Amino acid sequence: MYDLAIIGAGAAGIAAAKHALGYGLKTVLFDTERGNFGGTCLNSGCIPTKLFINSSKINKNWPENFREKNDIIEKVKKAALEYLEKSGVKIIWSRVSFIDNNTLLASGEKIKTKNIIIATGSKPKPLFSHPRVIFAEDIFFKEDIGENFLIVGAGYIGIEFASLLNNLNKRVTVVEKEEKILPFFDKNLSSRLRILLEKKGIKIDTASDVKKYDLNSFDNVILSVGREPDIECLDIEKIGIFFDKGGWIKTNSSMRTNIENIYACGDIAGKKLLAYAAEYQAKICVDNIMGKHIEEDYTGIADCVFSLPSLAKVGILEEEAKAKNLKYKSMKSNFFKFSSSYVYHDQEGFIQVIAGQDDKIIGAGIVSYLAAELISIFSYAIRNNLEIKTLKNSIFIHPTLSEIIPAVINELA
Repeated sequence: MYDLAIIGAGAAGIAAAKHALGYGLKTVLFDTERGNFGGTCLNSGCIPTKLFINSSKINKNWPENFREKNDIIEKVKKAALEYLEKSGVKIIWSRVSFIDNNTLLASGEKIKTKNIIIATGSKPKPLFSHPRVIFAEDIFFKEDIGENFLIVGAGYIGIEFASLLNNLNKRVTVVEKEEKILPFFDKNLSSRLRILLEKKGIKIDTASDVKKYDLNSFDNVILSVGREPDIECLDIEKIGIFFDKGGWIKTNSSMRTNIENIYACGDIAGKKLLAYAAEYQAKICVDNIMGKHIEEDYTGIADCVFSLPSLAKVGILEEEAKAKNLKYKSMKSNFFKFSSSYVYHDQEGFIQVIAGQDDKIIGAGIVSYLAAELISIFSYAIRNNLEIKTLKNSIFIHPTLSEIIPAVINELA
């Protein structure tokens, strides 16, 4: 009998397996095939998307990126697989289904386990079908992609792909049913980003319907309208696990399902569909299996859209603060005031910092080519409950974009 069975070898499943090794748990990890190891993030999401975006900055063409992507994914996959197997994790390539709370069926074999973590992830949500329609992640398996694109959906994925394709000199139109791009971001930030993207030549059509477009006039129509839970073939209904109205597995703050020895983490739990959040949740699952009583806490966990420029946020920004009737102080600044922005060609960058009544930082938003790196400073500050004066007294290297942060904080204090 195993101490732990993990279903799904994506970001959450791999993190859970690694963490279980630290406790000496006898662990088995399942996924359908080796090609899926690493999940969406490694194979068709985070890693290839950001690789292609960064490569486009130095004018690498699509075929060059395509070859490099395959090599990098295989290197990462091979290293992680070898580590887990050499460390004692049993990896089984098979579809898995539930027999009962402690028994799984894989490749015709019944496998007994004390605890189970479900980490099967999510998959793209279909909206409609057409010969030109593909999901965003499908494009990384194409050696030739064409020149003219319609992107349906202006969320994280749609905006990132719009930037990538635009930077490769493709014609890009983005259509979004909501009134603004990135509907879940503060309007002040998303509006700024939209202006910069449109200046680059991306056509953005909000409060609109894809039905107005002739799909045959595009080489590819990329669907990026959200994701849905992936629980295909698990026979999970046999054990009575609860789901929310969206079909995601319901978990409590300890990542436990309604069944005591079964946990769920990553996308399948439907909380924060981010690889680093999945890894965080996976560790919580394993810690709680070991009796530690850890609860999830997303305070200070940042979000980023890796467009060109990027948009990142953490904590509470003005729209939310106003909606909650919070008393706060806000400082906004454009990057062009600072000499370092010219060094890094980021003059159109923008930063907003929000502090609460107790002079502690409660939120920040950044539009910048280095937004993903810069926002981590505020993530650290919020997660560790730092006061304004702590960052105000920091001295950062010149010339860097990070030195803008204490300068802005100084005006907040």
